[in-house]
Amino acid sequence: MKPVLFTLGGIKFYSYGLMVGLGYVLGARVAVKMALKKGVDPDSLFDFFILLFVAGVLGGRLLHMALNPASYQDLQAVLDLRDGGLSIHGVLLGGLIAVIVYCHVKKVRLGQLLDIVVPGVALGQSIGRWGCLFNGCCYGTLTGGAWGVLTRYAPGLRHPYPIYESIADFLLFILLLKMSERVKFDGGLFSIYFSGYAAIRFALEFFRENHSFVLGLSYAQWFSVLLLAAGLGCFAYLKRRSGINNHTLA
Repeated sequence: MKPVLFTLGGIKFYSYGLMVGLGYVLGARVAVKMALKKGVDPDSLFDFFILLFVAGVLGGRLLHMALNPASYQDLQAVLDLRDGGLSIHGVLLGGLIAVIVYCHVKKVRLGQLLDIVVPGVALGQSIGRWGCLFNGCCYGTLTGGAWGVLTRYAPGLRHPYPIYESIADFLLFILLLKMSERVKFDGGLFSIYFSGYAAIRFALEFFRENHSFVLGLSYAQWFSVLLLAAGLGCFAYLKRRSGINNHTLA
C-alpha cells in the first residue's frame, strides 16, 4: 500500500491517479491501433478520446457519490480525486453515453466505434486496478492466507481484490484482441466485453468487502447480472441481424 507513489519538487504524485492515467494512455494507444485495423483515421478521434475521459471520470464520480454520500460533505471532497472515489460502473456508463452522443453528432457507426474502444478499456482497467491496490481502496474480505494485504480503510489482512481483477481484466483484453480477428459484425466485440466484464465482476465480488443488497448479493453483482444478460442478448441479436452463420465464429 503506497498512496503517494513519489514526491518531486515538493509535489506529491498519487499512485491512484498515476495508474488510472497510465491505463487510459495505454488503452488509447490500443484504440488507435484498433482504429487503423478497421480503416478509421485515429487522428479524427482526438476530440473523442478527450470526451471519453471526461465523461468516464464524471460518471464514475457521480455514481460513487450516490453510493457513498457520507464521504462527500463539501465541494472540496467532491473535487478531490487524489485518493480514488470512482465507481467503475459509473465510468463505463459515462463512457457509453459519451460514445452514443459522439456517434450521433459525428454520424459515426456506433457499433464500430465501440468495438474500437473496448480492448483498450479492458487494458486500462487492468492497469488502473493497481492504483486501487497502492491506494488501499477496493479492498477484499478478510483472509488468513499469506497473500493477504493491508488496507488503511479496514483492519486485518485482506484478499488483494485489485490484483485478482487486474489479472482477469488483462485476460479479457487478450480475449478481445483474439476475437477482433474473428467477430465480423459491428458491436460484436463490445458485446463480448460487456458480458465478459460482467461475469468477472460478479465472480470476484465474493472476495470484495461489500454490503449485501438483495439475497446476499451486492449492488455490483445485481448490476453485473443485468449487464451479462444485456451483453449476451446484444451479441445474439447483432449476429443474427448481420446474417453471419455459426461457422464464421467457430
